[in-house]
Amino acid sequence: MMSNESGGTTLNLYPIDYPFETLVSRITADNPKTILNPEFQRKYKWDKDGWGRASKFIESCLMRIPLPSCYFAEDSDRRQLVIDGVQRLTTITMFFNDEFALEGMTTFRDLEGKRFSELGGLQAELESTTIRCIVLRKENPKSLVREIFARLNQGAVQLSAQEVRHAIYPGPLDDLLVELSEIDEIKNFGIADGSGKVKHNREPEEQVLRFFAFSEDLQLEGFNDVLSDLLDKYMERKSEADKEEIGRLRAQFHAALENCKNVFGQDLFLDATRERPRQGMIHYDLLMVTVGLLDKQLALSNKERIKSAYDRLCRSDGFRRTLSGGLQKKTSILRRRSLWKELLDDAIN
Repeated sequence: MMSNESGGTTLNLYPIDYPFETLVSRITADNPKTILNPEFQRKYKWDKDGWGRASKFIESCLMRIPLPSCYFAEDSDRRQLVIDGVQRLTTITMFFNDEFALEGMTTFRDLEGKRFSELGGLQAELESTTIRCIVLRKENPKSLVREIFARLNQGAVQLSAQEVRHAIYPGPLDDLLVELSEIDEIKNFGIADGSGKVKHNREPEEQVLRFFAFSEDLQLEGFNDVLSDLLDKYMERKSEADKEEIGRLRAQFHAALENCKNVFGQDLFLDATRERPRQGMIHYDLLMVTVGLLDKQLALSNKERIKSAYDRLCRSDGFRRTLSGGLQKKTSILRRRSLWKELLDDAIN
């Protein structure tokens, strides 16, 4: 157990020294007990300029140089998710699987060009090498694990906020975000036709999450001007949502997106009054929780009036003033909604 200086938070953890052989077997088992998240494996960087850096790490292990600790977080099934140490553990696993040969060796020069299976007696040396692992027990509050996760991953291979949520809050809601993020209008949001751009860092999943969080709290009573906090808290509350609620959320999102598509067509989520219109998250957030939540027939029968009203909103000085000095401040969001509600109510009545 470990407490912070203020005494307000207690961190429940334990250390364990794992031999490399044990770690590799836990990682590569059919039902792994130590989880190298596939999203983080995508961020493996030690092979960027050949295998020199990975080889240096293996050489350091053979030299018995003390290694930095790894950090794991237990999930509800007592599996251990790697939250710091992915590069080291991926390197060990890949080397044990003969996926690269050593290069640039300076101390063990005779090992140059050799793979793990060619190390002879040094195989056992590596297999018995241990690394200290700090395990955060599953009893820790998710918010605390999330903060530690974010702090530990502020190095060169930095994770996005949504990647952290994906790791900390697996379950039905996370699966739904992944599913809905594959919808073309979400997957290709803000990408110019023919650009070939591919989104990373789970941006589309966060975009879906924004709708759920904003639509649940339309008055923003739980919003403190920090969007990531709002999304974190929603994800934590809903991470174990049952099948019925997931079905309701799925239907709500599809209905909201369909309403917006029916009304705006090719101008979906963009400011058509600009010289070079482009999609923006401001328009997505605003329209999904207003037009998106209208009755389908009401939206369809008034679509031209709604489009015209939105053009007037985008041209107004009041709306444009909300686009400076903090786009995601609570006051700015509520002001945009207020201005739009007045015009939208007039358009549908």
